[in-house]
Amino acid sequence: MSQEKKSSDAAPEVSVARQPIFDEHRRLWGYELFCVGERLPAGQVCEPQTTAIRVATSATMGVQQILNQDLKIMLNFDEMGILEEIPYALPPRLAAVQVEEAVFLRPGIPAALEQLKTDGYLIAVHGFSGDATFEALYQLADIIAVPVIGRRKEEVATLLAAIGTVEARLLARRVDDSARFDMCREVGVTLFEGAFFKQPDTFTMRKMTSNEISRLKLIHRLEQQDPDIDDLAETLQSDAAISFRLLAYLNSAAFGFPHKVKSVQHAIRLLGWPKLKHWLRVVLLGDMGQSPAATQLLQLSAQRARFLELVARSHDFWGFDPESLHLLGLFSLLDTMLATPMEEIVRFLPIENKLKRALCGDTNNEYQPLLQLARFVEEARWEDAKAMIGKLNLDREKVIAAFKDAVAWAGQLATVDDATPSR
Repeated sequence: MSQEKKSSDAAPEVSVARQPIFDEHRRLWGYELFCVGERLPAGQVCEPQTTAIRVATSATMGVQQILNQDLKIMLNFDEMGILEEIPYALPPRLAAVQVEEAVFLRPGIPAALEQLKTDGYLIAVHGFSGDATFEALYQLADIIAVPVIGRRKEEVATLLAAIGTVEARLLARRVDDSARFDMCREVGVTLFEGAFFKQPDTFTMRKMTSNEISRLKLIHRLEQQDPDIDDLAETLQSDAAISFRLLAYLNSAAFGFPHKVKSVQHAIRLLGWPKLKHWLRVVLLGDMGQSPAATQLLQLSAQRARFLELVARSHDFWGFDPESLHLLGLFSLLDTMLATPMEEIVRFLPIENKLKRALCGDTNNEYQPLLQLARFVEEARWEDAKAMIGKLNLDREKVIAAFKDAVAWAGQLATVDDATPSR
């Protein structure tokens, strides 16, 4: 079977976002990829094959880095994509081709999936009805992905037993907290997708170290009204870990500077202080991460920060300060990253009290709906996102444009993380 990449002369203008998938040890297994177009219809956001084409041409965030790390990528395909052999645009062994059960009943699909499996691709099934009509599909499957939200432990165990008869792995979707992760793991689930990795593990909470406090104090200095930039540059330059990481980012292909950035002072001259400050924040937070999913959390924090900032800029009738919303998003996962209660962390953050209350989960806080919207779009919960957009009286196209921009902006982190050594 030919593995030539299928392509289009005029690929739609989309961005490719990703959802991490973890194994039972909370180690990163791979990513489910999905594309974000201009509109937000129910169920999907653009044609599934568009994602494969974008991935195959590496015109998306950190795809080459994902593949270089031997991580898996999982993409959904419809009938047209399978019959046009679009999955062959992806590398075998590392790619999982996901289909809905109903697609399997279409002419030509069973044979096409069998050939894909023979050629080294993983086959994933979206949903599990248990209907005997799909027995041949279940026999082909390497992965069966099922939402577990609202299911009791006994129900998940029964589901796992049914899937186990065909030797496929259960991918538990909508694992929204650590308690559900533990419940699923106890009955033998080995793949997990959902918001659980963004939630702090209350059993490992700890006090912040002096190094982490000093980093937060440095962030506080960045946010002063009229900072002494020369003094800050000297402080940053004298910190080997921070200056190295910052210069590694700025000298990556993602920025494309014609000449090498040699110092923090040089970076300030090239980028200007306001732009450089965005990246300094990310670098400082990245130097503090304690979670096993620290890399994913840092990229998600940066993406969320940019998204909330752009939503505020494009809806000025809200009266929210875009820069404050950027900080809200950037700091919103710190409790998980640092394994420290947010109530302790906010004492060191350079933000106003109502933003601190939002970070601490005050349900009556005016910023909570925007944080909720950010969670919905990053988890591809499109129906919930549409409802929240309507509730907040936001422009859907502007919201999706903000998400696309945020995905690309945070994607610059993915393109350079492999170039920086682990701490």
